[in-house]
Amino acid sequence: MIAKRLVIVGVSIAAALGGAAVVFDQLAGAADIRAAAPPDNVPGSSSGPGGTLPPGVAPAGEGTSAGLGTEAGGANGTSPGSQGPTGSGAPASGQWEVLPPVAAAPTGLPLPSPPVALVSAPLPPTASAQGKIVAGFPETALPFPDGSVVVSTGVSAADTVLQVTADAISASSQDSVVGHFQQKLAGLNFWSEPAPAADGQRSVRFVRGADSVTLTTSTTGTGSTRFMLLGNLHTTAG
Repeated sequence: MIAKRLVIVGVSIAAALGGAAVVFDQLAGAADIRAAAPPDNVPGSSSGPGGTLPPGVAPAGEGTSAGLGTEAGGANGTSPGSQGPTGSGAPASGQWEVLPPVAAAPTGLPLPSPPVALVSAPLPPTASAQGKIVAGFPETALPFPDGSVVVSTGVSAADTVLQVTADAISASSQDSVVGHFQQKLAGLNFWSEPAPAADGQRSVRFVRGADSVTLTTSTTGTGSTRFMLLGNLHTTAG
């Protein structure tokens, strides 16, 4: 009898627990449905004017370059990595601009113009003079120091070459006489170098292309300077 009562009590308790479980399961399902439903204050999506789309969804037809253009490479967009009109990216492969070659700058100094000939054709006839400057002597190219006393001068022509000679005395020193001719001939593009000379004499050679002038100086017994010139001048420059 007691066992029968215990069985009845256990069945009643099991039935009560089962009913409670069903109630709790229904409550949990209702809560899940409310959680999954959209909030009442979020309006529906709309692509028309005034509509509001859910977060993360771009309106259709808006921002072509930002949407289809840049993401899908649309007609008006540019592909990733390419340089647009205002972009700063590197040009796409095969689109580098080829510049024309730069011409090399000229190097070196320009060639100097040929010097002017000191004598010209027709050359004077061969002649000499004592105590004066002979006719045809190139006085402009070979001027004597001021106060010089002329002993003799001469000219001799052969083809395009005029040979000139001079013998004169100056009251100046040897250094002064040499400096005089160095200054005059340097202005005509002659360069000078020492030349062999006898004892007690000094010799300087002046050269410009094919033209040459040799100056020899010595000191006289009175302290004056005797100088002699021997030159070969051409009618053609160089």
